[in-house]
Amino acid sequence: MDVITEAACGIDVHQKQITVTTLIGAAAAKPKKHSQRFGTTTVALKECGQWLRDQQIELVLMESTGQYWRPVWQILAPFGFKMILCNPRIIKNIPGKKTDQKDSEWIAELGRLGLVSASFIPPRAIQALRESTRLKKSLTQDITKKKNAIHNILQRSNIKLTTYITDIFNGAGRKLLDLLVNGEKTTLPTIKKCMHGRMKATPEQIQAALDGVLSANDRRLLDILLELLKQITAAITELEQQIEAQLDPFKKLYLRLQTIPGISEGVAKIIIAEVGADVSPFPTAHHLASWAGLCPGNYESAGIAKSSHITHGNVYLKTAMVQAAMGAKCKKNTGLTDFFYRLSSHMGRQKAVVALAHKLLRIVYAMIDTGQTYQELKKSERSQQALISTNN
Repeated sequence: MDVITEAACGIDVHQKQITVTTLIGAAAAKPKKHSQRFGTTTVALKECGQWLRDQQIELVLMESTGQYWRPVWQILAPFGFKMILCNPRIIKNIPGKKTDQKDSEWIAELGRLGLVSASFIPPRAIQALRESTRLKKSLTQDITKKKNAIHNILQRSNIKLTTYITDIFNGAGRKLLDLLVNGEKTTLPTIKKCMHGRMKATPEQIQAALDGVLSANDRRLLDILLELLKQITAAITELEQQIEAQLDPFKKLYLRLQTIPGISEGVAKIIIAEVGADVSPFPTAHHLASWAGLCPGNYESAGIAKSSHITHGNVYLKTAMVQAAMGAKCKKNTGLTDFFYRLSSHMGRQKAVVALAHKLLRIVYAMIDTGQTYQELKKSERSQQALISTNN
């Protein structure tokens, strides 16, 4: 194999220390190897950067190990090296004896031969927005868990409040929950004070639904869970304000993305947070779709093409695009809806949804790349455009 870089470095990253191996030498000769370990404090990482600079290292590679790679990257980047972040699944070493030094040497060797493709590292502003949107999703999932826990307590206590009230965490439902938590007697007068005129259930039905066996321990648990819900909801509100401020430089793109059928405000935020406002790191729309995990792989053996599934990819972006596809297929008189039903007739609805999500992401790529706005063609115009494409 041809040597691409004559001075390469591989770093095996861990929480407390990093193992650094450099390979230096001309393409026709065996490279000289130097290995050293450094701590992960700021001072130690700067010493590592200076050690690499003294050896005139051109290329630095490291694995994307959790969050441990990020401070290493941020401190070494100002030294001017060409930095590559590698997917551990792609650069997995040959089975056998495993040490940190051998891992770092293997990474350096792959980089020296140009066998590693760089992972996508967004700009700092996009990284900050990404961290905010991902935290918001995590907190939203926490809210769902806490609500499910409250529902479980009510069910095991034989309190059938959800039979008559859809949302027990707001309005009349929350007032009735407070009655249970405070241990007040659920008489008809107290129940009527909590109810509003739009409720279909009668006070007698609500009283019967509240007639369960709620222990003191369950009452205390309900109180704790409701307080946690309040705190998480307040945190999400504050986080949404921060996300809006971080989105301000990308406001035009944010609004343009929402012109695509199925892409809501939330999905548009996730797209910008995960992809950014520049798609140049992805050579084509298909590269972006593959990175998101919306492209099926190729699996062929002995001339037989076997079934293959979509890859893991970027879970946040993939989930958002599938959500957008679920909304887009419900829109009337759009080319995306026609595309979905045309595919679902012979491949099934689930695969058609993934295919539609893939198409939506390619549209997003084109909009970011060209700066254009999505325009929906009429059915006659779509047919004419398809005819022209076929003739060409």
